[in-house]
Amino acid sequence: MAELLWRDVQGQLLWVLVALAGAALLPGRGLVERLGLGPGRLGPGRLGLALLGFLLLSNGLHRVIVGLGLLEGSTLGEIDAVVREAAPTAPLLVLLAFGLAPALGEELLFRGFLQRWLALRLPGLAAVLGSAALFGLAHLDPVQGPAAFVLGAYLGALAWCGGSLLPAILCHAANNTAAVLGVQGVLPNPGAPGDPLLAAAALAASGGLLALALRGLQPAGPPADPSDGSHAEHPARPDRR
Repeated sequence: MAELLWRDVQGQLLWVLVALAGAALLPGRGLVERLGLGPGRLGPGRLGLALLGFLLLSNGLHRVIVGLGLLEGSTLGEIDAVVREAAPTAPLLVLLAFGLAPALGEELLFRGFLQRWLALRLPGLAAVLGSAALFGLAHLDPVQGPAAFVLGAYLGALAWCGGSLLPAILCHAANNTAAVLGVQGVLPNPGAPGDPLLAAAALAASGGLLALALRGLQPAGPPADPSDGSHAEHPARPDRR
């Protein structure tokens, strides 16, 4: 079981390396600027709203999946089984493999590199949805894939309007960690279907919280194309309002 978990960690490390290598295709003076790892425009209040919204979105989607009877046989169900089996003997490795490593590897690749690369060629919204679609396809599962697309679109909008990848990494890590601890029984189980109205309310509230978190923030413009030489004379400055 430990070998399986380490393979998952290594897979995420590979995605980190791909993102770091792909950063060479993006404009900017270093990895922080190229991959959007700067502080961005979200203060603590906005970040808290975005985090709560993401947790509600994930919880609502999970409740829908469980309520429709789609969890068993899906990749999500397999992950839950691995967590339950491995957690008593290797709790920290489980947390690394399913909680922290995906937040870093997936966000660096899909929102840090791919979304910013697509934004050089497509309008911002199309870049967000395009990277979210790739994120969903990468999960190779008919149940987890659509959920990953919705979650990826949320994180993509957060990175795009917030001007930084860091809030997306934080939201992803907090959500996955909460899910792992829920399966272990440390936190309330997020997989309980409960009342369908609760799931619908969670999904609706998540959209409202994201809108509040991003209210008044102008989406970041596309990265300057390094081929025209203009980014050196007119560097993009985040909106500090």
